[in-house]
Amino acid sequence: MISTAGSAVSGVALPVLMYSLTGSAVHTGALAALTAAPYLVFGLLAGALVDRMHRRTVMVVTDLVSAGLLVSVPVAAVSDALTPVHLLVVAGGVASATVWFDAANFGAVPALVGTDQLVRANSAIWSASTAVHVVAPPVAGVLISVIGPAGTMALDAVSFAVSAALVRTILRPLNRQREPRISLKADIREGLEFLWREPTVRLFTALGVGQAVAGGAVSGLLVVYAFRVFDVPEHDPKIGVLFSALAFGSFAAAVVMPTISDLYEPRHVAVTGLSAGVVVMGLLAGARVWWLAVLGVALWGLTSTIVIVNGLTVRQLVTPDHLQGRVNLVGRMVSFGVGQPLGAMAGGLLADAQSVRTALVITALPLVLAAGIGWSQLNKTPHRELGHGLK
Repeated sequence: MISTAGSAVSGVALPVLMYSLTGSAVHTGALAALTAAPYLVFGLLAGALVDRMHRRTVMVVTDLVSAGLLVSVPVAAVSDALTPVHLLVVAGGVASATVWFDAANFGAVPALVGTDQLVRANSAIWSASTAVHVVAPPVAGVLISVIGPAGTMALDAVSFAVSAALVRTILRPLNRQREPRISLKADIREGLEFLWREPTVRLFTALGVGQAVAGGAVSGLLVVYAFRVFDVPEHDPKIGVLFSALAFGSFAAAVVMPTISDLYEPRHVAVTGLSAGVVVMGLLAGARVWWLAVLGVALWGLTSTIVIVNGLTVRQLVTPDHLQGRVNLVGRMVSFGVGQPLGAMAGGLLADAQSVRTALVITALPLVLAAGIGWSQLNKTPHRELGHGLK
């Protein structure tokens, strides 16, 4: 929660800082793209290597690397040496460290709680983190107006250092087993083959690509959306309202996920969430008043989080422990690592070339395609491993 609070603050400060330096939707979108692109670059390698390693050690080291990168931003700002390239390097570096952290974290949670409590554990984690995201952005808006966006980012550096210290104190093993590996290439191939041959994991990964493209556009354009469509001043604390609305929707999704998963089969949850997301994208593109835009962002947080948590839990339940890092990283690499950067960059380019509203409409098309594929496959893919719900 401490690390999430820091990241939520810098999640507002970093795009505001970039837009203040450049005035460009493309540069701001590039930041969102760089939060996901490292999954494409490191996904296969990180998943295979981390399954060989102590997950706790990986999580502590990557937290400390992120802290070092983030603290360079306020240092450069004080020295009057901060540039857009510096911000892109920091964003990409922190995101790269996060790939390795996630590879360990994906397996650590099932190892700690067991499969019987996995849905409720994931929902609890998402509830806690999204609750922080509801509170932190307005605070970030105030901090930006008082100490500036660069100074605000120093808090995220501190949060990563604290996170490393806390992860180090976990006493229970974060690995169920660590069997010796002979061939890294064979490890990577094993993870890829499982993802491709397991029909449920394959389907949910494919649906995740469409979700990620639209999500990349929304996250990449959120600051630009406020500035250009609703004329919010760059250092206005009001900018944090949209981020809080997004987090509030995500929090609501995490709260209702256990009930939804008990009542409905995972593929029904996925296609309903994707379809609802299409409607929400239309609402965002057409909103003419501020409160409707805030509502639309909250609803996007709700629908997108349901799809994401549902898909993640399915992969964790179906995947054996020794494959958790590889399969989950490959799944995120394909959806988040490809779709998110594509959506963020496409959204920025379209916003500069046309308008923010046009960008939202066009980047919603992959979401429409994913929903269509999901409905067409609703009764075709076996799901014997999951039963009726995700219990």
